[in-house]
Amino acid sequence: MTNNSTNENCFNFNGRLQSLTANSAQVFDLIVIGGGITGAGICLDASSRGLSTLLIEKNDFASGTSSRSTKLIHGGLRYLKSLEFGLVRTVGKERAILYKNAPHLIIPQNLILPIYKNGNFRKWQLRIALALYDFLAGVQKNEKMKILSIDEALVKEPLLKKNELQGAGIYSEYRTDDARLTLEIIKTSLNYGSFAYNYIEATSIRKENEKFIVSTKDYIYDKSFVFTAKQVVNATGPWTDDLRKINHLNSNQKICLSKGVHIVLKHKDFPLKKPVYFDALENRMCFAIPRNNCTYVGTTDTIYTNSNKQEPRATISDIQYIIDSINNSFNIPNKITPQNIISSWTGLRPLIYQKNKQTKELSRKDELIIDNNNMISIAGGKLTGYRIMAKKTTDLVCEKIGIDIKCQSQRIKLSSSNTITIENLSERKKNCIKKLFELSLTEKEAENLFHTYGHFTHDIIDLFQSNNYKNIIEAEALFCLKNESTYSLVDFFLRRTSKLHYSPEKINTQINLVLPIFSTYLKLTKEKEKKLLEELRNHQIILTKFQK
Repeated sequence: MTNNSTNENCFNFNGRLQSLTANSAQVFDLIVIGGGITGAGICLDASSRGLSTLLIEKNDFASGTSSRSTKLIHGGLRYLKSLEFGLVRTVGKERAILYKNAPHLIIPQNLILPIYKNGNFRKWQLRIALALYDFLAGVQKNEKMKILSIDEALVKEPLLKKNELQGAGIYSEYRTDDARLTLEIIKTSLNYGSFAYNYIEATSIRKENEKFIVSTKDYIYDKSFVFTAKQVVNATGPWTDDLRKINHLNSNQKICLSKGVHIVLKHKDFPLKKPVYFDALENRMCFAIPRNNCTYVGTTDTIYTNSNKQEPRATISDIQYIIDSINNSFNIPNKITPQNIISSWTGLRPLIYQKNKQTKELSRKDELIIDNNNMISIAGGKLTGYRIMAKKTTDLVCEKIGIDIKCQSQRIKLSSSNTITIENLSERKKNCIKKLFELSLTEKEAENLFHTYGHFTHDIIDLFQSNNYKNIIEAEALFCLKNESTYSLVDFFLRRTSKLHYSPEKINTQINLVLPIFSTYLKLTKEKEKKLLEELRNHQIILTKFQK
């Protein structure tokens, strides 16, 4: 393992230009295009095998699908209905590996699955399904499923509608922060010698003398750079076919996009005690997850053909579907209305295209595509299976460039969990919260900070004290600017901290604390400050105003 300051330079403003310039003069083993969870996983896998690896992302890391999931590391219960037993077994194993390697980011939670007379599961079906799920997914003894009576179900979750309720199942899922998980994987890859840059777009790819020549445009410095590699992987998710087309490769359609919408409500408006996986309208199922004094609910699954893939918008009908599903399934004193929504997110699932099939019928399996210039594209898949997708892709890369090194990513702890194990998690968390109490944070605020930054929370505490800050968010901002390739207020408030989703009412006050730190560190002009503020305001509109 290497820990090279040159690699670290690519993740902060002061060293980025020098790092980009130096890397344009070398030949990499691999260039990964796409900074979502799949590209991040490939970058870590390849660099940990010793391949010189460069990752580029045209927007921010995890700004596409990888920050817009249901934020669960699924064991794959839903795949039992389509008899995809192998997929359930695989994602169950992957979930255990990820929990071991990032225990502060992967939080076990028991979900309630209510059983209704005419619901998706009969009681006997659910008992068999959950037992099979426990077996295939390798669920730990203390997390094994239970079947509850009607009274037991209502004690666990009083908001369940009593009419036609026949009981409930309890099963295990793991919650995460998808954007931070992606970022931490990339940060970990830097320790193995990789380079990773956001806000740099691949504008063309060509082959010369058996090498790939990738021309790029960097949006931070408004400069062009050319990089060279033995192999290129296209891990751009919803943009997979677009990248293949602009480089004049086989343009047959491989990807079908499905839109998934989630809404965020204040917990007082939807006061769930426990996460629930419930029967939604149109014979579908939705998740309702309490988190950070909120409850988020989703998701939808509809075909998406709009050309705007960077910021897909939720429609009024998407929102109404989720609201109607909530009101139909829960006994809430005041019915949920669109006015209760404080935030939302809309993501695009890049599914493998199959003619004449609806999105809900399409498999969530991944597929490797090799184009006629030998560029490899990886498409499909799920958040939980990112490491296996990365292994398959990197195995193929190694084969193409003539290297025989086995995958070791199953044993690599993520950087923010470097000193944290499953065994010492509780103690480390307790010690961290104690220190944050002394800085006047509430228990929930302290706990959230620990689960966001892991052992780097101590670095944030140090920044807070050494700079005599008045609010911990100032130290968070400086940490993210220095260590996490953060260049905009949206990067910080949405993908580094999730504050735009769970506490949007505090943003206006927090901007006044954070903007001066951004301005000083990034050497912003007044015009650039104004642009960052406008971008943030526009994003707030996107999350709360819905299209017809």
